[in-house]
Amino acid sequence: MSESTPRFGAAMDIRFETDVESFVAFLTDAGLEHVELRAGYLDVREDGPDPRTLRTVADEYDVTYSVHAPHLDVAPGAINDHVRSGVVEATTDALEFAAAIDAVGVVLHGGGARTRYPTRVREYVRSQAVETVRACARRAADVDVPLCLENQRCKSDVRRFTATPDRLASFLEDVGVGSDALRITLDVGHAKASDVEYERFVDRFEDRIHLVHLHDNNGETDAHDPLPSFRSVAADVGAPYNVLEMKSRADIERSL
Repeated sequence: MSESTPRFGAAMDIRFETDVESFVAFLTDAGLEHVELRAGYLDVREDGPDPRTLRTVADEYDVTYSVHAPHLDVAPGAINDHVRSGVVEATTDALEFAAAIDAVGVVLHGGGARTRYPTRVREYVRSQAVETVRACARRAADVDVPLCLENQRCKSDVRRFTATPDRLASFLEDVGVGSDALRITLDVGHAKASDVEYERFVDRFEDRIHLVHLHDNNGETDAHDPLPSFRSVAADVGAPYNVLEMKSRADIERSL
């Protein structure tokens, strides 16, 4: 699904104690028109909506959806192949769920390797992560929902495979799947916490950026603080879908 003008919305955090329809009503009352459903939020709720209900809500409120694939307790580069296969299965389930609700994309983390491990182990973990993303991207092509690889933030004890433009470009090259199926989620807060200007990702990847995660921090921690300048940042990026990624409704309101 493509949009002629950018759409703005927010993500449902695992901390939110609200159902999807009431959150959608809150967003649309505030002038927003997109919702990112997060697997973590859906997985811990017994009242999670089914695809038919979500499509009805989307039609009634005129919103679009994206889906964040599982990332809590998930390691795309898991050394154990049984564990890694579970990550592939969980992500492909998210892709099929996204297709069933006419979502515009699925966000995926690329993972990382502990810096305390020897070089051969870090390289093996990265190769496992590449295999995971490749398998998921091929499934994304099958269901016609783009998989959107997100830049994660730098951490001193983990070498994240997508934290900088160079690392992300190298990872995408090794995955080797075209940009129709495998696109990018630019997280501007992760870039800031990594001491990387988000414009460097824009300059490097341009039209491949399909989704933007919008939040702020002090440059050192991944705080997911409000970002009142989110519309000007989104204009700099030029992606079709823009998502406020906050920890509370109050922080979304502060951004607005």
